[in-house]
Amino acid sequence: FVLMGAFFQSIIAPLRSVITIGLTEAFVFGFSVLVYQHGILDWTGLRCLSSGASAEISWLAPVMAFSVILGLGLDYDVFLISRIFEYREKGYNDNSAVLIGLYKTGGIITAAGIIMTLAFGGLLLSQTIALNQWACYLTGAVLLDTFLIRTVVVPILMGYTGKQSWWPKNMGEATKDVSQL
Repeated sequence: FVLMGAFFQSIIAPLRSVITIGLTEAFVFGFSVLVYQHGILDWTGLRCLSSGASAEISWLAPVMAFSVILGLGLDYDVFLISRIFEYREKGYNDNSAVLIGLYKTGGIITAAGIIMTLAFGGLLLSQTIALNQWACYLTGAVLLDTFLIRTVVVPILMGYTGKQSWWPKNMGEATKDVSQL
């Protein structure tokens, strides 16, 4: 939080980051409770996504998943926000900077998300319940963060906050828009 605030010279940018990463964490932990304690995916017949006889979550899976999800979410976030910041400093208005930043980083973030999903998804084939649960956390988090949080929620939040996205830093006058790219 402090490093991100210092780099962007902003309080709002790291706060938005905390909110979006918190959304990912909350959704994934809630989804895992539904899967492994309430059995909402028991109908699939997949052992890795069923509540089983005990219907409990291993204590180790959420502990290990939290820091990995935080790291991946922060990585994707800093990558996207750095590009948006770069275009905003070049004089593009806030909405154009978000649009260009998303366009420039979207393919890389999506490719990284797909690769990480495949890597973590492979753990769903394990016979160990803790690894299945860990894979569920990580796969769900990467999919959500890649395809919803970074591509939809972050641009909405940045559009909502507008020029206040960088407060207290003064970004200067916006002289360009996306048509001048």
